[in-house]
Amino acid sequence: MPLDLNSNFEPIDHTQQEYQDVLQDLQGNILKPHGRNNSVQIFLTFPNTRENPDKLAALRQWIAQFAAQNITSAKKQLDDAVAWREKKIDGGLFVHFSLSSSGYEKLGFPDSIQPKGANLQKRTKPNPTENQLNNDYADVFQNGMKTRQYALIDPSVSAWEPGFQAEIDALVIIAANNPTELSNKESEILQNLKDIATIATIERANTVRREFQNSPEKSVVEHFGFTDGIGQPLFFKQDVDLEEGDTAKKLFSAPLNLVLIPDPFGTQNVSFGSFLVFRKLEQNVQGFKKAEVALGQALGISPKLAGAMAVGRFEDGTPLVIKSSDGGTNLNNFSYSSDPAGLKCPFQSHLRTTNPRNESVRKGGPFAQSKDQELGHRIARRGMTYGLLSNFSGNLDNLPKGGVGLLFMCYQSDIWEQFEFIQRFWSNNPRFLEPDMSKSRNVENKNYDKTGLDAVSGQSLPGQSDPLIKEEPKPPQNWLKERDQPTKKVDVNFANFVTLKGGEYFFSPSISFLKNLPNQPRNFPTPPIQQPIPSRTYVVGQGDDLSKIAQRAYGNESFFRVIYDANKNVIGPNPNSLIVGQILYIPILEGTLHQYLVKHILCNRATIYF
Repeated sequence: MPLDLNSNFEPIDHTQQEYQDVLQDLQGNILKPHGRNNSVQIFLTFPNTRENPDKLAALRQWIAQFAAQNITSAKKQLDDAVAWREKKIDGGLFVHFSLSSSGYEKLGFPDSIQPKGANLQKRTKPNPTENQLNNDYADVFQNGMKTRQYALIDPSVSAWEPGFQAEIDALVIIAANNPTELSNKESEILQNLKDIATIATIERANTVRREFQNSPEKSVVEHFGFTDGIGQPLFFKQDVDLEEGDTAKKLFSAPLNLVLIPDPFGTQNVSFGSFLVFRKLEQNVQGFKKAEVALGQALGISPKLAGAMAVGRFEDGTPLVIKSSDGGTNLNNFSYSSDPAGLKCPFQSHLRTTNPRNESVRKGGPFAQSKDQELGHRIARRGMTYGLLSNFSGNLDNLPKGGVGLLFMCYQSDIWEQFEFIQRFWSNNPRFLEPDMSKSRNVENKNYDKTGLDAVSGQSLPGQSDPLIKEEPKPPQNWLKERDQPTKKVDVNFANFVTLKGGEYFFSPSISFLKNLPNQPRNFPTPPIQQPIPSRTYVVGQGDDLSKIAQRAYGNESFFRVIYDANKNVIGPNPNSLIVGQILYIPILEGTLHQYLVKHILCNRATIYF
């Protein structure tokens, strides 16, 4: 039966007949994690199909056959879960397939007809002709992750691992509990791809677990040693019923439109897909654990408690806001309503920053205007760790500084409104939640002059700020020496222990679209001539320099410094050292011509190179 996302606002009963066609055509892993212990992520680069129809036909045929024979539907995933719970029958291999915007293009689907973000909040795009940034909303799937450095404050693409610097067109995910079964399927896929596509890179992941006294089974953890995967949006009534407590049920119940949009090339009200964000995040375990010790010494508390303040939970998952020590058993049924001043759990803790649990809601305030608006930023996290789990009982100097981390993945119906919003306006925002929430109520929170970076996932680079926030994010300084007592400022750099090594934005389409690819029309319009437009990104071409780009963007080559200042972390210390292929952000000019000349030209006269 058809499904209308515009009228379906509650978790569904997935056993009802009306949803079976939808679940049969929807790929697995979107509405529930696949649950396997091991996975392989194969990143593909397609050939130039625009000039080679035979390669296009072969590529489309391979994808169609691959989908028919391998891809796991949401329905099969749910059936496998029942078989495991009732009879302990392993569901075997899980397979998933996603396309990037460039992948769609090479298959003959230009960006004008590709899937677009749901934009349920009706955000406005920049208006460069009026010098208005507005919400800075963008079709970020079409732009690709490499163009988003200016907004996310990511490391420059030149610092990414080589495999991710290439153009990535598709992602194949295969997962299994049996390592041999997984390895055999990987070999089979790679063999079949030899004349079809190039392997850009391969990432392998494995679930790691630790024993905690508050859980009868080993808990899934990430490499800093904390329980992971708690507190996910729930799209099925059966899962909501398992949550303990009304607060948890309300906070984690989720409508399907949080992650699903109609597949534009599928059957109306039956075929759906989801945007997938992939980011390889390397964790500096040694740096994090030493920071726990340093913060503990500065405050006179244990490293365990210091880590809990950074994360928002103790290592066993116990929420800091409801308990001053570990050992808790109900890990989801809480909000921050009992801690409005941040004296039980710091505002900069990762858990509080990335899931405020309606704490940011205030009509007329600086952040969410309603509960639905804040909850609309949630993402369905599906990441897995890579590398071996450390031994935390030994010498901290023996802990890894890199080489281990998280293959972060999340599904959503709008990348800008969900993943990017959380990263930009929550994790990277030095004023979220304080002091802005207090100022909106005309009160002063004397314990937090500024929240600072999310202590775990916040990102910062020297001299760079988000064009909307306009403030360089710095590590948090206000911490709790005693529960329910005033904060203390300490000079401990508790931030930037997670580093992006590469990634991309994908869309996981309906299975029927993939199966029907050979019969789909193809369209290869002439690519438009690239122009540097304020509020957008520009790829450096042959013969470009900053003054030429400024002349084309603003009609005045004197504004080269504006572009350089916005892209120092991409270009480097010398404005003359542009490299063909670099992606630059062209900022909107705010204020008068005279103001900009004074700020960016006259004040920097000694460093003008042109």
